[in-house]
Amino acid sequence: MSDLTLALTIAGMAAVTFGPRLVPTLFLAAAALPRPVVVWLRQVPPAVIAALLAPSLFAPSGTLDLGPGNHGLWLAVPTLLLAWRTRNFYLTIAFGIGSLALLRLATG
Repeated sequence: MSDLTLALTIAGMAAVTFGPRLVPTLFLAAAALPRPVVVWLRQVPPAVIAALLAPSLFAPSGTLDLGPGNHGLWLAVPTLLLAWRTRNFYLTIAFGIGSLALLRLATG
């Protein structure tokens, strides 16, 4: 691959990545969105996180695993409760990672 092809590929990937983010920001920055749209948009980040986490929690090895050996799934419950009660991002992350590390250390 030539240097020009590589540079054009990187530039194209940057345009495709930042374009969908930049265009709405430029056009909607001064506009007031209707309340239902704002409420709906607030649900997007949790939905994306759920979509990213669900496969690794429910099927860590590629098949559905709801058994006691699925440590990530069972530790997700108290971690989600902590997140809901405290609304503290860093505490939730530290608790989730720390508890999983301790459980794996204890169980081998």
